[in-house]
Amino acid sequence: MQELMQGYSVARPHHDQGHTRLLEEIAYLEARLVAIGQTGDCAYEKSLARSYSELLRARRMQLAAIRN
Repeated sequence: MQELMQGYSVARPHHDQGHTRLLEEIAYLEARLVAIGQTGDCAYEKSLARSYSELLRARRMQLAAIRN
């Protein structure tokens, strides 16, 4: 599982460090969601999945704003 997370958390270099950082955060959040499942098995995991999903949505919006 650790290898999966490391693979997801590696972003390609970009001239804008903010862009690269957002890609890294998005990859990390996606990997965490894969690791615990989209809904989780217990209340704690379900709460984490909701939090990660909200953070992921926010980071994608920030990335879209940079690209425009």
